Amino acid sequence: MKSRLLPVLLTCFALCSVQADFLAAEATTTEKPEWAELFGDVAPAVAWQSAQAAAERITSALAAGRTEGVADWAETIHLAAHALTDQVKLPDAERKRRLDGALLQAARLADQVLDAARRAEAEKLSEAFRRLRSALALSQGRLPAEITAAPPTSPRFAKPSAPAKP
Repeated sequence: MKSRLLPVLLTCFALCSVQADFLAAEATTTEKPEWAELFGDVAPAVAWQSAQAAAERITSALAAGRTEGVADWAETIHLAAHALTDQVKLPDAERKRRLDGALLQAARLADQVLDAARRAEAEKLSEAFRRLRSALALSQGRLPAEITAAPPTSPRFAKPSAPAKP
């Protein structure tokens, strides 16, 4: 009896192991990060320059008293921050942790800017954008120079956002 049970158990274990490996591989190949459509095929410098260009456009729009386009530019900053978090590799783990913290803060603040823009809440929008600019400045200081000082490229912007909700 023991001689028949051992091969059956080993076969079951092998099949389960192969199936688990297959499912894990399938999960990693089908899941793309949210930023991949916009920044998946470009260097990190393009993501950074796109975030900077989006921030400049938000600054200009707010100075002119407009909010149209602000949500889309904030989404660009959000996606760029996540792309940089995933793509930028640093040899110093502490420096990487600090960079990721600054970029993730920028992504959260970009979400607040986006939300305030969609709701047409001017005071919240202005305050959230002020904090977002600070987070971007902190991120810039923590990014490698080859990203922040890269030659200019054409920035990429997120697709138009959904209409404002009442």
